[in-house]
Amino acid sequence: MAGASVERVAFGVALITLVIHVLWRVVVERIVRATLASARWVRREFVLTMGGARQAARYVPVLGHTVALFKAVGSYPCTWDLFASWGSKAAPRPARVQIFQRHCVVVADPELVKRVMQTNLKNYKKDTEFSYEPFLEILGTGLVTSEGETWKAQRQRISSALRIDILDDIIAIATRAVERLSEKLERAKRTKEPVEMAEEFRLLTLQVIAEAILSLTPEQSDEVMPNLYLPIMEECNRRSLEPWRKFLPTPEWFAHRKRVAMLNEYIIDMIRARWKKRMSGVQNPNPDILDRVLASVDEDEYGADVERQMCFEIKTFLLAGHETSAAMLIWTTWELVNNEEKMKKAVDEAKRVFAEVKPGVLPTREQLDKLDYNVSALKESLRLYSVVPVVTRRAVDDDVLGGCRIPKGTTVIISLQGVHHREDLWPNPLAFEPERFTGGKGDELGNYAYLPFIQGPRNCLGQYLALLEARVVLATLLKRFKFVSASSKNGAKHTKAIPIAPADGMWFTIE
Repeated sequence: MAGASVERVAFGVALITLVIHVLWRVVVERIVRATLASARWVRREFVLTMGGARQAARYVPVLGHTVALFKAVGSYPCTWDLFASWGSKAAPRPARVQIFQRHCVVVADPELVKRVMQTNLKNYKKDTEFSYEPFLEILGTGLVTSEGETWKAQRQRISSALRIDILDDIIAIATRAVERLSEKLERAKRTKEPVEMAEEFRLLTLQVIAEAILSLTPEQSDEVMPNLYLPIMEECNRRSLEPWRKFLPTPEWFAHRKRVAMLNEYIIDMIRARWKKRMSGVQNPNPDILDRVLASVDEDEYGADVERQMCFEIKTFLLAGHETSAAMLIWTTWELVNNEEKMKKAVDEAKRVFAEVKPGVLPTREQLDKLDYNVSALKESLRLYSVVPVVTRRAVDDDVLGGCRIPKGTTVIISLQGVHHREDLWPNPLAFEPERFTGGKGDELGNYAYLPFIQGPRNCLGQYLALLEARVVLATLLKRFKFVSASSKNGAKHTKAIPIAPADGMWFTIE
């Protein structure tokens, strides 16, 4: 009995010692991590203070610029306007910004952007812990957020799927989509009922990209995308400016989680079905982007990891492939409606080019290349509205931007809107002037003064596809219909969503 008691006591002492040891290690490790984090914070604060970057306006002690940025959510000037103002006023140097305890600099100068996006690319990584974090359920480890060798392999795989022949497919897909929309607009023309064109363009571009990627029919696209994908994107956008939404178990939180799971399941089921057909020797007579990507996957490589990665790539394509296209179409339409002379130029050109296309025959890329003014109008909308107003990177190591020291760990906020609205780069920058781009003009400013599709090695692979699709849609509609503004609220920009869309839709009557 005594021996058993001694054993129990010894076991208890050993257990207590173990617990104390584990707790001590946890506490010490936490203290060490906190101390190191504090030391890094102090160093960044010191280097930025002494490094020459000018403090942006509306700074308050401790909270930095957090209060100003949160006050801007849902108002004018909005968050993106503040970044543009801070960056352009400081240019060609960066502006210091503090968000909570995060050290940031805002840049709005082509040379600084070029250093971050090209000449010192390896030092600036995607900021997945901050700006991209709310969208990781869509982007995951896809092409937008991946790094290093993983990114290189993925980009090679995707770029192979976007060979020149897919552009001819896009002409056909976009033509069918705009014909369907034209039928709807013809009915609205007869009834005189206003049409909300921002939503129509969004549905159209979703149909185009869903058919191009997955061969979905318009009915399948309209069933899945508005009910799953679009609500997911809306919630991700809200979380980017209202980060607390991610942690509050509200009904919308559960609904969002369910939608994400359902969309993932839907896409992975399609991938599996397509792979099964491929393994059985069944080929798609009109291969889509998924077919082209699967063609680069070896049989022994395919598995759950490939399915998951492809799911992220497809969701990334859906995001990049329709949002920007829809935004530039609606803003171009709006600006042309408000300028009779510019509208006439676009309409006359569209009629002239399509007069060369034989009835029942698709226009060729060579014919569509003649839509110079229409394409210039689309490009100018991307500059004026900067539908993606900012992108962010994180400095991996110390660097110098614009003569200012940038310490390791600093978040670099690239204000594309700030670059696009600089008067020294773009005279009369808030005016809609497609003539800036006609005949190839605009290139003399250098690539990094015009950034709607990013520049450098990580530029958007789908930019040619997007501009080709958009010119087909815009020119077809302009030559057939006259759009008349039907709401006093038309033209107001959304203050929360990216890409930048109309705040209250865009209503037109059709003549």
